[in-house]
Amino acid sequence: MKTLPMLLPILLALAACGQDTGSSGPVRLVQIDGPASALKVDGEAVPEALVDAYARKRGWDLHDPGQREQVYEQLTELLAVASAARKQGLMDDESVRADLELERLNRLSGMLVERATGTLTDADLRAAYDQEIVAAGNEEFLVAHILFERAELAAPLLAALQGGASFDEQMRALAGQPGVRDAKDLGWVRRNSMPPALAEAVAGLADGAYTPAAVQSEFGWHVALLRSRRALNVPPFEQVREAVEASVKRKRAQEIAKQARAEVKVEK
Repeated sequence: MKTLPMLLPILLALAACGQDTGSSGPVRLVQIDGPASALKVDGEAVPEALVDAYARKRGWDLHDPGQREQVYEQLTELLAVASAARKQGLMDDESVRADLELERLNRLSGMLVERATGTLTDADLRAAYDQEIVAAGNEEFLVAHILFERAELAAPLLAALQGGASFDEQMRALAGQPGVRDAKDLGWVRRNSMPPALAEAVAGLADGAYTPAAVQSEFGWHVALLRSRRALNVPPFEQVREAVEASVKRKRAQEIAKQARAEVKVEK
């Protein structure tokens, strides 16, 4: 069969579930419990829950005898390779077990996000689209910036610009220098794609002007040049629906992570 490379990560993630690192006995191949299916591999009964999970991932119907047989065939191949890995000691290798644990934790976190974002409706997405339009404003800006770690590092640049120096020449000279986090053209950007303080400062500039003082954001201290501005051409909802959905899911995932982080006790 040609399905093995694609199927193996599923087994690895599942094999990591319920891992008992404190056990002195041999590591079980499949580490979830529950009623057994009719399938056995190397004398170990395969839980029906694992069969069901595999079928669900593949979109197969276990009530169809032919499709159940396909699930059995592919799981057998998958488990046979994993059994060979176990016999060679991979499941006793600490680094392998750590890798499997990371995959399990990543998948568990992903499932929480999937459940939290799985009920998005068109109304939800349209509301998010409307909010983005309001946040973006009716213009976009062609911006270059030089980003410093500290405010005082921007002083020589501002003095040079006030003395008639070219912003582009200064940007090229400062790129990669100590204390300079970024120095480049940002291209055409909307208000909501810039830190709020920087967006406010840029919107107040005339074309060709630079910020007269360094602007602080969560990234550092910006000296920005507004090259030009133009009216924002907003695409219709239907054209960007998938992008809006991805954005909403990403924001919800960030909110979940922020809330979860705030609720755990951390000691270092």
